[in-house]
Amino acid sequence: MTALRGLRHTVKLALALAACGAAFEASAAYICGLSNVTAIATVYSPSVPTPNDSTGSFTMTCTRAAGDSANMTYTVRADNGLHATGGGQRRVQLGGTANRYNYNLYRDAGFSQAWGNTAGTDYDSTTYGPLAFGASLTASMTLPFYLRIPQDLTPGAAGIYTDTVTVSLNPAGAGNTATAPLNVTATTINSCQISVAPGDLNFTYTSFQVAAAAASTAYGVRCTLALPYTMALDATSGTLLGLNYSLALSASGATGTGLTQTHSIDGSIAGGQAGTCATGSCSGSQTRTLTITY
Repeated sequence: MTALRGLRHTVKLALALAACGAAFEASAAYICGLSNVTAIATVYSPSVPTPNDSTGSFTMTCTRAAGDSANMTYTVRADNGLHATGGGQRRVQLGGTANRYNYNLYRDAGFSQAWGNTAGTDYDSTTYGPLAFGASLTASMTLPFYLRIPQDLTPGAAGIYTDTVTVSLNPAGAGNTATAPLNVTATTINSCQISVAPGDLNFTYTSFQVAAAAASTAYGVRCTLALPYTMALDATSGTLLGLNYSLALSASGATGTGLTQTHSIDGSIAGGQAGTCATGSCSGSQTRTLTITY
């Protein structure tokens, strides 16, 4: 009977050890954090005809238990931010206004691989390699990301446009997620440009003609939304080949819409003038300067 009691005691001890071993194995996990997520700050100007591109990076740092694999798999995803459209288009916004700019995040410098919140648009260990610990219990990895504001947007009012994207690191099998904000700021400053340059004013005039000779050329001005601006010529009259001419602008000023606004320079040479041409035909030219003030 004594031998049998000893046998039962041995069996119970073996079961206790097995349960203890299982509990230890389940408690092992990677503990991760995200740091150094670049805050993007850029200036969006309506006068620049190319995309507005910025580069940033983030760092993931993890620890592991001694029994965990030395190569950790993961995904890193980015949500659509605070002001996205229903279709998920990220946007920066000017305060509480309706002024917004579209922008996108990418995983590659060629701006062809979107960085999003789903499989196939995220950073994953299959594509970018696992987080390698080697013999250490701590490891870090830094990866770049890219941001683009398209060049064909309508400029909004001057001000600071912001958004915050949440970046999430999901270590495979860890049961925990690390998050960090990616802050995006795009500043639009008041600016104007002559987006369509005026052409030449070409007059044809015969000495002592009765009717005035007229000529006109159009030009375009693009200014920040709601920005008042004025326009002026350095001179509105002059003499060329002995002929007095006058110039006038179709408008002395306007308020910017963010789009190109068309104006014109109109010229006239009054009739009845002799001029100084002593041959069959003469030509001459002068240069006038158009100034936009805002």
